[in-house]
Amino acid sequence: MTSHILITGASSGIGQALAIQAAKKGYKLSLCGRNPDKLAKTLNLLPDGSQVYQDTFCVTDHQKINEFVKQAKLKNGPIDLLINCAGLNNARGQGHEIDISALDWMMQINCYAPIAFCQAVVPQMKAQQSGKIVNILSTVCLYANPGIAAYSASKSAFDSYTKVMRKELRADNIHFMSVYPGGVDTEFREAQRPQYLTAKAVATAILNNLNTDGNTHIHELILRPQVEENF
Repeated sequence: MTSHILITGASSGIGQALAIQAAKKGYKLSLCGRNPDKLAKTLNLLPDGSQVYQDTFCVTDHQKINEFVKQAKLKNGPIDLLINCAGLNNARGQGHEIDISALDWMMQINCYAPIAFCQAVVPQMKAQQSGKIVNILSTVCLYANPGIAAYSASKSAFDSYTKVMRKELRADNIHFMSVYPGGVDTEFREAQRPQYLTAKAVATAILNNLNTDGNTHIHELILRPQVEENF
């Protein structure tokens, strides 16, 4: 039976790379993004005949999240794997200078939204006693770097939440894999960084670590570009 993957943030970067590679492997896909034009570009890059359900909305709308998950199951069957890719870093500056409203927005996107997706898929996974959730975090969860307090806080909060859910749902055979990429050369950055990881390389590493036997639960996957030294 072909597995069903739901990918958030599929309109660019790692999410787009995951969608392309997963489609080539024959997975059924449910994809969401905020920008219709960008998500359309992703769809155009998928192989002919790919089985895809897609929708565009802002992930801060939790009602839309629940509706999207519901429709995804109707279109493609039970969700076997959720990959939380959607994220942003739009408030750089020292911690004592960041506007609280900017911090709140980043928490909405980087922490509360992926939690809402987890809450939407877990009941079905508990019922079938199987499922995998991959959360794209960041190496900022593993060290402190000046100038990115807000981003670090939003990702670290979700990291802690994930670690607790991993223990809570272990008895239900639901696996959580936390992915910590270092610098990635994507549209996420204002300037190109060809020496950094590519979205394709990160996506390949994630998909290669999904197919394990029932006794193997990969908790964490850390990827850094060779040039990176802040660890």
